[in-house]
Amino acid sequence: MWISKQITKAQETPTVQTGTSTLNSNGQVEAVSTGAQRNIGIYSPYGYCFSLPAGAQMLLAKSDGQQVAIGTLMDSNGIDEGEIMIKSQSGAYVHLKNNGSVIINGLEISRDGVIVNE
Repeated sequence: MWISKQITKAQETPTVQTGTSTLNSNGQVEAVSTGAQRNIGIYSPYGYCFSLPAGAQMLLAKSDGQQVAIGTLMDSNGIDEGEIMIKSQSGAYVHLKNNGSVIINGLEISRDGVIVNE
């Protein structure tokens, strides 16, 4: 009985959970998941920096007793397997295609540096 109660207590708060960003001001990120969380650290691959918009779906985890964001929910529509797209909230984007070309806001540049369309 005691062991089952301890196991139940340990499972009440999941280690990883989803949340929604509610505020991002001067590097201070807040989100709501099972409760309101403040001063959330955001982890991303080295060199990628972004300012998280309010309303973004996040994957949250505990790290040293502090809530951190592992990443955000992405939309991969229009991106083939193996391709990479970086886009902003305003719609600006850079799309690295499998054929070696790069598309920047609709302007396609071939792998040889030739503008394919303007």
